[in-house]
Amino acid sequence: MGVYSELFRLAAKAGSLEGHLYDREKERIEPLDNWVGNIEKMYVGLTDPVKQDIREEFGQVLRRTLANGEKALEADIKARLGRLLEAL
Repeated sequence: MGVYSELFRLAAKAGSLEGHLYDREKERIEPLDNWVGNIEKMYVGLTDPVKQDIREEFGQVLRRTLANGEKALEADIKARLGRLLEAL
């Protein structure tokens, strides 16, 4: 699979998580654990130049995801997303 395919998959998963959490009160942790795990693995698998190119936009998506999920996300998921944001 090419870099652009992986980049598209990461963007789709991160963006859909952001939208999924919009205006939610509480969310089951299990599906989100896998969802966030996939995002983490995909990001780690990107090349450094690609990571640098998407840094600003991916950071914005992660910040909105954390804001949207403020009420819905469990502490562990918030921490994992926060660490991913810090790694940018």
